[in-house]
Amino acid sequence: MFVSSVGLAHTSNRRAAGTKEKRYPVSKTQVNGSDLLNIPLEEFDAPLFQTLLGYVRQHALRFHMPGHKGGLGFPPEVAEAFKRNVLAIDVTETRGMDNLHLPSGCIRQAQDLAAQTFGADRTFFLTNGTTAGVHAMIMTTCKEGQKIVIPRDAHLSVIGGVILAGLQPVFVYPDVDPEWGVSVGVPTREYERALSEHPDAKACLITRPNYYGMAGDLSVLVELCHDHGIPLLVDEAHGPHIHLHEAMPRSALSYGADMVVQSTHKTLGSLTGSSMLHIKGERIHPDRVQRMLAILQSTSPSYLLMASIDITATLMRLRGHDLVERAIRLSDKARERLSHVPGVRVLSRPVMDKCKLSVSMIELGLAGFELKNRLMDEHNARVELADFENVIAFVTYADTEGDVDALVDAMIRVAEEARSERAAAGPSSRKRGDQARFTQHLFAPAERAMLPRQATLAAHELARLHDSPGRVCAEVVAPYPPGIPLLYPGEIIDQSHLEIIEEAISLGAVFRGLAAGPNGQLIVTVVKAGKS
Repeated sequence: MFVSSVGLAHTSNRRAAGTKEKRYPVSKTQVNGSDLLNIPLEEFDAPLFQTLLGYVRQHALRFHMPGHKGGLGFPPEVAEAFKRNVLAIDVTETRGMDNLHLPSGCIRQAQDLAAQTFGADRTFFLTNGTTAGVHAMIMTTCKEGQKIVIPRDAHLSVIGGVILAGLQPVFVYPDVDPEWGVSVGVPTREYERALSEHPDAKACLITRPNYYGMAGDLSVLVELCHDHGIPLLVDEAHGPHIHLHEAMPRSALSYGADMVVQSTHKTLGSLTGSSMLHIKGERIHPDRVQRMLAILQSTSPSYLLMASIDITATLMRLRGHDLVERAIRLSDKARERLSHVPGVRVLSRPVMDKCKLSVSMIELGLAGFELKNRLMDEHNARVELADFENVIAFVTYADTEGDVDALVDAMIRVAEEARSERAAAGPSSRKRGDQARFTQHLFAPAERAMLPRQATLAAHELARLHDSPGRVCAEVVAPYPPGIPLLYPGEIIDQSHLEIIEEAISLGAVFRGLAAGPNGQLIVTVVKAGKS
C-alpha cells in the first residue's frame, strides 16, 4: 500500500509528461533458501542486536528520543509498510532513486516539500545527523583562520565544526535561571559585545531552543547580524516541531535566520541520525551548502533515514498542528498533576517548548541522577536527561495518554517514597543550588593556550586527571547528555575543573573525553609538553 501511494503522489507529474503510470507490487519477504543462513535467533549471538531486542521486550516507558517512540509516531499503514519493506527499501542510487548529493528527482521533490512545511527556502536532508548540518553551516560561512561567535553552551558538534574549519571561536555566555540552574540562552547584549570587540567575525551561531526548552526572542539578534553583514546560524536540533503550533516559541526561520539545522528524529518521527538543514534568504548560496554536505556526509547515504524524514515531513504537512497540539495537551496535563505534589517542582515558563517536561525533587533530597535511576529501576520509565537536580522527559505526539499518566504516577510514587525516607533520615546533603553552581562553572571562561584545531592536531599524551591542572586539554571534555563542553581543546585545565568533574561523576554523570585508567583513576588527553 505504501509503495502504490507513493506512485500515486507522482501520478500528475508523469501524466503531464504523457507517460503511463506504472504500478509495482509491494515487496514480500524473500528467503534465500541457503542452509548456510538457517541460524536460530537464540543462537545468533550479535551483542548489540540482542541488546536492542531485549530493550524492546522490556516494554519500557520511553520518554527519551527518538520522538516516534518505538514507531508509534508513524501512521499505522505507513508503519506497517515501512516495517514490512525495511530491508527491501535499503537501496543505493540505482536508476530512479535520485542522488542525495545531486538531487533532481524524488529526493529533491521530498526536500522541497519539507521546505514548504517548515518555512524554508531550501531544505537538505541529513543522514549523518544534525552534527553534519552544524559542520556544514560553519564551513559554508567561514574560512580557515576566521572568527565565529558561538555560545559557551553550544553542543560539542559546534566545536567540532570549529576544529574542522580551523576557526577562532569567540565565546558569548548564557544567562542562568537562578531557580532551576539551567541556561535560558545567550542574551543579545552578549552578541553585541562580541561583535563590537570582534567586528571581523564572519558568522554568529546560537543554540535555540536548548535541551530544557528555553527559547528567547531572536528578532534583535537577526537584525544585529544582518546589520553587520553576517549570517545567523541556528542549532535548532531540539525544535523541529515548534514551527507547527502557535503555542510554541517562534521558529528561527520565522525570524529570518539564514541557516537552521533541526534534529527531525528528536521531537518528531524520523529515525535516529536523520535531520534537516534549512536555508532562508539570499545570504547563503545553496550550491556551496551542497558542496560542503557532499564532503561531510557519507557517499552512501541511507535511504531508510531519508525515507523516514520524508514520511515525517509529509505527516507534519498533513496533521502537524493537531499532532503537536496533542503533545502539548499531554505535557500540560502531566505538568498540572505534578505541580500539586509536595516537594516536586515542574519547570514552566511563558515562552518555552511545552513538550519538554523538566521535573525536580531536590527538595525531597533526590538529585536528578538519582531520580532518573529510580524511575528506570523501580518503574521501568526512561527519561532523556538528568542533571544535578532535574530530569527531562520528552513528550511527543507519539506518546499515549496512558504512558504519560504512568510516568506521572511513577514520579508521584518516587516522591512519596523520598518524602518518607527524608522524614526518617533527616536533612539531605542534596540541596537546591547545586545545578546552578555546576552550570555557572560549565559556562565560565577558561584560559586558552592555543586554538582548538591546533590542540586537536598537536602531539598529545594521556595524563591522570589529578595531575592535569596546568596542562592543555587536547579534546572536548563534556557531560553527555547534554553534550555541552566543560573544556574545549586548547584550554588550560585547572583545579576547579577537577572538582566539578568528580562531583558530577559521584552523582551519576557520564563524561565524554575522559577514560578510566588503572585503579579507576580518570585519564584525560593533553597536549604534550613543549609541543604544538
